Amino acid sequence: MNKYFTTKTITTLAVITALNLALSYVVRIPTPGGYVNLVEAGIFLVALLGSARSGMIVGGLSGLLLDLLAGYAAWAPFSLIIHGLEGYLAGLIGAKKSVMSQTIAVLVASLVMVVGYFFATAFLSHSWATGFASIIGNIAQCAFGLVIALVVRPALSKRVSLN
Repeated sequence: MNKYFTTKTITTLAVITALNLALSYVVRIPTPGGYVNLVEAGIFLVALLGSARSGMIVGGLSGLLLDLLAGYAAWAPFSLIIHGLEGYLAGLIGAKKSVMSQTIAVLVASLVMVVGYFFATAFLSHSWATGFASIIGNIAQCAFGLVIALVVRPALSKRVSLN
């Protein structure tokens, strides 16, 4: 494989980022902890189908753009880092491996997201209590993402190449 992405891969990642952004911005799933979106599902899918680098790119850009479009500019740098790291770890640990390693990869990446947003929420709100309150919703969002990614990934693995 080349050191850099091909034009086809860059275009595919851009389209997936746009699709992930659109789905995450439009689809809201009600849970007891609030509404969750599908951004994690898209990040996990790309990371598991491609590589750590592709997961980081789609994760970081999706999180950043989602916050900017929603009007939460203060959150954008945190989302860029948290979702980028989440995608990178999911791809590093679980890309093109067994279902067990993919599940572990997604769980580790989810832990990074939950802990990252705990600290970001506590920092931006100046309250540890608000940080703790964000944990339930973030766990729900990661759980939805995990289930969707692991169910959809086998069907997409034969059709999508991100390397």
